[in-house]
Amino acid sequence: MQHLPFSVELRLRTQHLSIGEMTGPVSDEVLRQEVAAGKWSAIDNIAHLAVFQPIFQRRLQRIADEEIPLFEPYVWQDDVLFAEYRGLTNRELLVQVRHDREAFIRYTDGLKAEDFKRKGRHPVYGTFSAAQLIEMFILHEAHHLFTIFKLVNFGK
Repeated sequence: MQHLPFSVELRLRTQHLSIGEMTGPVSDEVLRQEVAAGKWSAIDNIAHLAVFQPIFQRRLQRIADEEIPLFEPYVWQDDVLFAEYRGLTNRELLVQVRHDREAFIRYTDGLKAEDFKRKGRHPVYGTFSAAQLIEMFILHEAHHLFTIFKLVNFGK
């Protein structure tokens, strides 16, 4: 996938593994604890990450197939899959995340140099390339990883 910066490619291939490293030894009961009223638990954040990988992969596919497609903002309250994933165990979510990341990587490995330059757009983020969308995906994931880290380690 030599069309992405080295750090983006490395994070795409490995960053998701930190979910299991952080949460593997923690019970599902603890991961489900709502630390602050109305805020997601660690398991909710993991479920969100599991749901988001295929969403970003479909967005990449649309960029490849359409001329500057518009992506509507994600609304978690309307996401039936997210509601389902919130009920899974951490172990089940980790399996799903790894499976979907492998598919995501296979997809990006098959892209050509010109595919990374194709554009998409979003009402909040504006116009971006497929390469920038991949980096946004990685950064979005990192944000939730930090949240999971804080919840697991500090209860915040």
